[in-house]
Amino acid sequence: MERVLIVSANIGEGHNATGRALEGAVRERWPGATVQWLDTLDVLGPGVGPLLRRTYVANVESTPWLYEFFYTAIWRVAWFAAVTRRLVGAWSGRRLARPVARFGPDVVLSTYPMATAGLAWLRRRGRLDARIGAWVPDFAPHPFWVYGSADLTLVMHDVAVGPARRCSPSAAVAVSAPPVRAGFRPGDRAGARQQLGLPPEAFVVLVSCGSLGFGDLRKTVLELLGAHPDVLPVAVCGRNEALARKLRRIGDPRLRVLGWTEEMARYTIAADVVVMNAGGATGLEALACGRPVLMHRPIAAHGRANARLMAEAGLALVSEKDGELAAAVQALLAEPDRLKSMAEAATRHCDSATPLTTVLESLAEGPRNPAPQRLRAEDALFLHVATPQVPQQVGAVLMLDPKADGTPVTHADAVHFLTALPGLRARLLPGGGLWRAKWQEDPARGAEDILTGSEAEPGADFETALTAEMDAFFSAGVTPEHPCRARLVTGLAGGQGALLIALHHAASDGIAVIGALVGRARGKAPVIAPPPGRTNLTQRLKAVRFTRPRSAAKSEAARLARGVWALARAGTAPRVRWETGIDGPERHFARAHLPAPEVRAAARRLGVPTTDLVLALLAESLHRELGAGAPERVRVLIPMSIRDTGTFRQLGNHTGAASVDLPAGPMQLTRRVTVTRDSLRDQVGRGAPRAGNAVVRVLGVLPPWLHRRLARLVYRGTWFSVIASVLPGARSPVSLNGSLMRTAYPVLSLAPGVPVAVGVMTWADRVTVCVTVPAAHTARGDRLAAGVTEAFADLQALAS
Repeated sequence: MERVLIVSANIGEGHNATGRALEGAVRERWPGATVQWLDTLDVLGPGVGPLLRRTYVANVESTPWLYEFFYTAIWRVAWFAAVTRRLVGAWSGRRLARPVARFGPDVVLSTYPMATAGLAWLRRRGRLDARIGAWVPDFAPHPFWVYGSADLTLVMHDVAVGPARRCSPSAAVAVSAPPVRAGFRPGDRAGARQQLGLPPEAFVVLVSCGSLGFGDLRKTVLELLGAHPDVLPVAVCGRNEALARKLRRIGDPRLRVLGWTEEMARYTIAADVVVMNAGGATGLEALACGRPVLMHRPIAAHGRANARLMAEAGLALVSEKDGELAAAVQALLAEPDRLKSMAEAATRHCDSATPLTTVLESLAEGPRNPAPQRLRAEDALFLHVATPQVPQQVGAVLMLDPKADGTPVTHADAVHFLTALPGLRARLLPGGGLWRAKWQEDPARGAEDILTGSEAEPGADFETALTAEMDAFFSAGVTPEHPCRARLVTGLAGGQGALLIALHHAASDGIAVIGALVGRARGKAPVIAPPPGRTNLTQRLKAVRFTRPRSAAKSEAARLARGVWALARAGTAPRVRWETGIDGPERHFARAHLPAPEVRAAARRLGVPTTDLVLALLAESLHRELGAGAPERVRVLIPMSIRDTGTFRQLGNHTGAASVDLPAGPMQLTRRVTVTRDSLRDQVGRGAPRAGNAVVRVLGVLPPWLHRRLARLVYRGTWFSVIASVLPGARSPVSLNGSLMRTAYPVLSLAPGVPVAVGVMTWADRVTVCVTVPAAHTARGDRLAAGVTEAFADLQALAS
């Protein structure tokens, strides 16, 4: 590291104090580095700095309601926050561009929100290649502090990580040790008091309200003096000389009044507690010295936010009304163990936080924070429709035989296999009313991070043990932050193992998942990420046009129009009277398998595609399950791949869907097969799969808030009653490091209001079936899976 730029602001002393701490850490880690400072307010234009400083002081002291209103608005009003951040970023970025380029830093460290906004603006426009680290020297971050374009954003406690990520979901957020000078650390209280001339037996309360001396310190000091005779307040007035004169007129011999002092570290070490009203740099210095904090009458906006988070972290007591501060001090005097535990909590937090030198090393040498990419509309659909009751995840269950030498598949084997999993390193960013959903790569995440293990009970029945593992694993839904999960189950009967994989549906479709995993087992290159999402309206509209010759484009357009008309004409789904709905995320998974050679032979004999035959067997099973209450037709949504040579190995969802009315009323089995074939042929022939895909893509052109609402409108039980997908699998045996993958079951998610989903896959010599139902429908799921097997047996009996 050769050149480090610290971008701060001379507005109070908190931002500069943080900068000095960072400079000390830089010189400790890289003694030969050149460090330069830049004051953001000095470069914003003539007179801007003094104006902003006066405005800030006036807001806090004279119009705190206005300051609170602005602070609340940037949290609660999304468009206001977005516009303000954009304007401030552009203004600051343009002003910072020249001095930053002139210095040519390797790393830029920001301690001021307007600086971070400007640096992020420069990064997004390719005008700043240096690493960007942004420190939030307050306990509570807010939207002006946090930007995904910074490589690392540092907050002061674990409780601040969540709020920081809400400010900017794409930001890389970590917890840093308090950025304070080296003198602020636990020390000898008695020795410090002796050096400062403070009585050793007094209960010393350090009262500090920052360099500007905000708040009614006189009232605070008087309340402390009246709390107990042993209380000795030390009031630090910073550069507010008028306040210092006002306090000295109190005339109490116990009161010590200080102006600006270079002995702040020693006074903090000498104190029993520290009283403040903002919680910025002074609060961090108190915690670094292991001193309990009392937040009294916190100032508007960031002061109150800091107080809430510090109290949540167990590092501060908060008092708002007259007498509450005195009561808190009296309680700590009466309960010395409580005072000791608060001091220990502060020390424990600082000891466990990452040291500044380590954070700087990570910033300088670790991976950059990748820029997020907009999710394609086909992928964003599954983020928009996911709910706590109906999470959107697809998956697979891979059954693994023991290796040739009898050893079972190992954790290392599974890690090796899972490195090809689509979305392994993705974070999904759901977006908001104004922001489109995005995905972002997490370079630090690997297969080891998503894989857990469990072992079946010795002697347990194979099917029972596997079902229990599947139900438990897939009932815990993936999250956008962690969209991949896997579990290796060992100890099943016969030495078999099972690899259970769950993936957020927004990350990929089932074909990409299976294709990537099979490819990994056979040594093929992994699937690739799709091109970044387009950003402007014109380009997004082009995404739904055709680039073929004019005659072919006309033909395709006509087919698309027929498909859209077929979708529109279908209307709502015939009602199916399921006894119960979906009341939670708990799921049950019923399995069955058929002999693949016999299924193909039966399909040839009946003159239908294999897919149509399997769906007809499902229709027969639904007829038997629903009995006399079965409607004549059951609307089934059948996802179908529309991949071509250009997208065959891409991540994401490249599917359309046919909405098919399967025959569920009384009917001869062979007749049901032909009716199913005709229904599918009608929908596919009219171009329904591509039409469905085109509709989803067009929805992505709409504003994000409208896209989300319409996605939830079209993907629910109003329009279909069952989901069924027939996926191509491996036609020949697949081995993982010598362990044969004998069977694979595809796992589908439910849709809102749709309590049955059926995944079918051809795997080597088997056609596997996996039925997903809510846990309350366990018996129904088992009957539907068994019904497919029974229907095929009946079909074979008819043929013989």
